[in-house]
Amino acid sequence: MLGRTSPSFKITAVFLLLFSLSHAQRGYRLEFGIGTGVSNYLGDIGGKGKEGRPFLADMKLAKTRWNESVFMKYRFDPLFSVKVAFNYLRIEGADNLSSNPGRQGRNLSFRNDIYDLETTIHWLVYNSSKPLGVYSRSNVYFTAYLFAGIGGFYHNPKASYQGSWVALQPLQTEAVAYSRWGYCLPFGAGFYVTINKRKRSHRIGLELNWRYTNTDYLDDISTIYVNPSQLSSPTSVALSNRNPELQNQPAGWNKNYGWQGTDANGEAINKAPRGNSNNKDSYISLNVNYSIAIKKSRKSFRKSKGRKIRSVSF
Repeated sequence: MLGRTSPSFKITAVFLLLFSLSHAQRGYRLEFGIGTGVSNYLGDIGGKGKEGRPFLADMKLAKTRWNESVFMKYRFDPLFSVKVAFNYLRIEGADNLSSNPGRQGRNLSFRNDIYDLETTIHWLVYNSSKPLGVYSRSNVYFTAYLFAGIGGFYHNPKASYQGSWVALQPLQTEAVAYSRWGYCLPFGAGFYVTINKRKRSHRIGLELNWRYTNTDYLDDISTIYVNPSQLSSPTSVALSNRNPELQNQPAGWNKNYGWQGTDANGEAINKAPRGNSNNKDSYISLNVNYSIAIKKSRKSFRKSKGRKIRSVSF
């Protein structure tokens, strides 16, 4: 009597079946490309005259920076493909660009270089079957897609201090030992046009990619001001609260920032937070991509009346 089939065997069998079916299809392509564009972030620095707001409403376009990308994509199904990409992005933020007086008084700033590796699944929501343009011989096709996936990244937030860029993570400005490594959940949309050729196709496209992360420290800001005695060095103390660097601020305004001691009950006098830990940080990019897609050919040979006849399918 046969025993029960294990779950791992079932999963493996399904995967092999899907893999074999995908290779039985025609027209699949391997694609290699590069991308360049702009990047920004959503976190505790940014915004205009209001308090922190979710998603794009809190983005400061003046701090838009750059990103570069290399990628490989494999189309394993007429409607789906998998993409592996390595990205370098820079993000920045500064309170002095905000029109919110509270953020201006906080006076924090940062920049962060991020290196991430992502794997995403792309769903082709539209793929033109006819060439673009008036003439059917234009040989240019349009494709639009949505995607989602998972990735890992390394980041290193820094602040400009006394003429140098100082790494903030080792200073633990909130007495929190967060990691420089994290994971992200990328998702977004894009489109490209394909210039068709016999064996290779050139593609030019535009892609928007938003990554939700597992950290609130892309900008080194998340929770509250802490007692300077908990901090590791004078530099950590100085970069934890940068309000004292401001000139000509309203009288008593500085008491809204930094550690102000405790009252008779041992409670912190200053209740103002340094950041908002309710939402994780995220970063976003808009890229122009160029790639070359290669048709995967399958050659088969069969004997017919003593001759070998070659058939090729794509």
